Amino acid sequence: MGNLFKQASNVSKNAFIATLILYIIIVASFIPSIVFAGAFFAIVIKIAAALLILVTILGMIYSLFIKKGGQKFLFLLLHAASLFIVLFSISAFMLAKSAELT
Repeated sequence: MGNLFKQASNVSKNAFIATLILYIIIVASFIPSIVFAGAFFAIVIKIAAALLILVTILGMIYSLFIKKGGQKFLFLLLHAASLFIVLFSISAFMLAKSAELT
């Protein structure tokens, strides 16, 4: 476990893999939350979204410490895109909820 955090490229790769897994969990939980009673699935989506934001920020911070230029730029770009997608979806959801209330 200690060796994992010493190499920034490994941390960034693992954070990106975790980000992809969390995206799959969110997408896989979204359709059952519409069809069935969505209380359980809504909780799963909220927890996964919170972890997604944290893992993406962790991966972006560790991407800054990668020594190789091309790999550093690639991981920074991927983590930034993931963070922008999450923030855009949260803001779109909040906008839809506010339009629903009025």
